[in-house]
Amino acid sequence: MEKEFAIIEMLGGVYEDLDIDKIEERFVRLVGDVFNFDRVALLFLKHRKELLHGKLSRGFDPSIIKKTSIPIKSDSSLVKPLVTGAPVRIAPDSHDLSIRRLGLTHSVLVPIVNKKSIPCWEIKNCNAPDCPAYGKKWLRCWLVPGTKCGNSLISEWGTQNKSAECSGCPIHEAFNIEAVEGVLVADNSVSKRPITDETAALLSIISHIVGMAINNCKVYTKTLDVATKDPLTGLHNRRFFDARLIDEVERAGRYGSGLSLIMCDIDHFKRINDNYGHPVGDNVLWFVANILRKNLRKTDVLARYGGEEFAALLINTEYEQAFSIAEKLRCSIENGLFRHLDGCLKVTLSFGVSILGNGSLTSEALIRSADTALYKAKTQGRNRVCAP
Repeated sequence: MEKEFAIIEMLGGVYEDLDIDKIEERFVRLVGDVFNFDRVALLFLKHRKELLHGKLSRGFDPSIIKKTSIPIKSDSSLVKPLVTGAPVRIAPDSHDLSIRRLGLTHSVLVPIVNKKSIPCWEIKNCNAPDCPAYGKKWLRCWLVPGTKCGNSLISEWGTQNKSAECSGCPIHEAFNIEAVEGVLVADNSVSKRPITDETAALLSIISHIVGMAINNCKVYTKTLDVATKDPLTGLHNRRFFDARLIDEVERAGRYGSGLSLIMCDIDHFKRINDNYGHPVGDNVLWFVANILRKNLRKTDVLARYGGEEFAALLINTEYEQAFSIAEKLRCSIENGLFRHLDGCLKVTLSFGVSILGNGSLTSEALIRSADTALYKAKTQGRNRVCAP
């Protein structure tokens, strides 16, 4: 009963998190604790690159796991769960190089499936109620031993015969690699303790639930990005920036910490669009955004504020440091060379810097002060940093 409570706690924690990394860390840690495996590893799937890549582990040498990178079109046993959607047992005498590199002899590879498929007994109007998968919402006949297809007993779990029988099933063939997040490696190669069919089936169900939680996180993150990110540059949009600005002004006022604002504008941007076209102008915006992003801290809040204008909120930063950061950004843009099909283009920015206090006690006043400084930089010849 203790194990059941631990599993329920694990799954409850998984659904409480909206952070994929935390879900995966909790998954690996608690699977190792609940089932007492010698070693556990998580390999995640990079769908665009078509690679299965090592990420987290427990008991393994972390460097070996993180160096594991296998094309999904290879014949490696580690990839098989992605293709079949079913657990794969590792034979002790496996000649697979990727398996031998990890030292796997008593292991099971479990796919982390992110979509719930319709049970075969519903689709086929099955009349085999004595099948272990019959009437179950999560179990699939290819996951557990002793299953039937209609009145025919399917071969034992983990055998080549069962794999062949399931691969010919139209329901199983509908499995899509896009429905898999990765592979869980459960290993007892040190103690040589066998991993039972029941344990493998339970791991499959848990991995399926975790996969769906990961997929939900991705949907949530994508929805959040649409609401808060600029689609062209990938920076925060003005709506997000304005909300953070209000919060940070309030926080700085409460704790007396420094807060600075940098507003910057691409010089002669209209001329770039007129002379080279809007696609080049879009690429210039991305070029500038990328340089700004690389030269600011993760704690700073960077946004495309509108058109060719960008804003950076520098947390816990006094005026002298903010001015120095703005000058560094200006030089990085000026020294960078934007290349396009017709050659190279020199891009420059004008900057205005303001600080909370000295007349700028609200978010609106802080923005007005930075705008005034930016206007001064424009009127004084552009490509410079100014204060109000």
